Amino acid sequence: MKRLVIIGAGFSGAATAIQLLRKLPNDVELVIINRSGRMAKGLAYGTNSPYHLLNVPAGNMSAIADDPGSFLRYCQAKDPLIHSGSFVSRALYGTYLEQLLADEEATSSVSCVRIAGGVTCIDQLGSVAVLQLDTGEEIIADHVILAAGNFPPHNPGMVAPIQRSTAYIPDPWSGPISIEDKSHVLLIGSGLTAIDTLIALMHSAPGASVTMISRRGLVPRGHRDALPAVKFTTNIQAEILTLPPSITRYVRAIRAEIAKSPEHWREVITALRPVSSAVWQKLGVSERRRFLRHLQPYWDAHRHRLAPDSYRLFETALHNRKVKKLSGRIVEVLERNGRVEVALRCRGTADVQQLQFDKVINCTGPCQNVEHVQDQLISFLKSAGLLSIDPLSLGIEVNEQYRVLSKAGDPLPWLSYIGPMLKAQFWEATAVPELREHASHLATNIAILFSEM
Repeated sequence: MKRLVIIGAGFSGAATAIQLLRKLPNDVELVIINRSGRMAKGLAYGTNSPYHLLNVPAGNMSAIADDPGSFLRYCQAKDPLIHSGSFVSRALYGTYLEQLLADEEATSSVSCVRIAGGVTCIDQLGSVAVLQLDTGEEIIADHVILAAGNFPPHNPGMVAPIQRSTAYIPDPWSGPISIEDKSHVLLIGSGLTAIDTLIALMHSAPGASVTMISRRGLVPRGHRDALPAVKFTTNIQAEILTLPPSITRYVRAIRAEIAKSPEHWREVITALRPVSSAVWQKLGVSERRRFLRHLQPYWDAHRHRLAPDSYRLFETALHNRKVKKLSGRIVEVLERNGRVEVALRCRGTADVQQLQFDKVINCTGPCQNVEHVQDQLISFLKSAGLLSIDPLSLGIEVNEQYRVLSKAGDPLPWLSYIGPMLKAQFWEATAVPELREHASHLATNIAILFSEM
């Protein structure tokens, strides 16, 4: 029997497995390997907190590309009051993915095996791949799909003096955060991870005083409330696609379009989503680098918006002075007498503030630089020349069939990739609406590959 292995069972791995269970020939064994053993509940949807909400409305969160109503039906079976514009909990979405995968396994004619463990290295042996697991097990596969999701945050250099301290939390998603009430807490970062952490602290330690700092002090904007529905049309898609590949020209066009109807800025940004990949692929490396250096924080704050309730919670905390938002840099961090002393230089000034905190939490979000990723398999594949990293270290380079390119630039016939590191080529490759399309296309390509073996 032929064997296909998926490494990783977060959203990308689970969505691809669901598609493969529908499309593969029945003489193929599908093996899903996940380090935690938890299938379909990766970093994003493994939370149990009811306060962590999806940042996309339920009506656009189906895991199945050709069944857009899948998740909404699941939600409404549990609560008829949920509608397409509702922002539901991420825990509910994780349960949905888990159930979807289990149901597909139960009805598919394809054999599916689940393995709890981590893959440490992969060697090519003729036309097959040999996977070594941290359990000591060895698995031979005709093809491997690397479905690595988001990686833990990279530790900022300035926290080195407290990196081993119990006062420092390097990853807010690594487990429950224990904070005493009345504590003074510093969040490094002010993006989605920081807001999630703040909301969790507001419920677990309501007396805590929280300060968040980032270079620009930008916070994700909020989604518009689902009702009443907004009707707005824009020609920004067509205009952007006809412009020469220039970040400056794109920004001018977007600003001009928003200026026509400022209250509809969300609709203009949303309208760009379907063409973002095409626009990204037109840009040269120097223009991409300009975007990442100067504009990405502003784009992310407007593009990756918060659920309305989450945004209101943040605004309330800001108004009630439960959280303080700073823009600037951390100059120095020291631990003294059980507390963390932090020297901050606020943006636009040379003055340095000296502040004390009980806890410091790294909320910079998933590691965005592949060169900084601390993962044994990724490190092995890089050192073996089996991965080509894009010039900006955003992700893994693949061809049109999602085959991983080696360091020499050759597609590996036995290895494919799906996940947020597709960002290197498609930019929009980190959220469900885009990843479910990639999962469908990849599964079709793999099914054809196995039918021809």
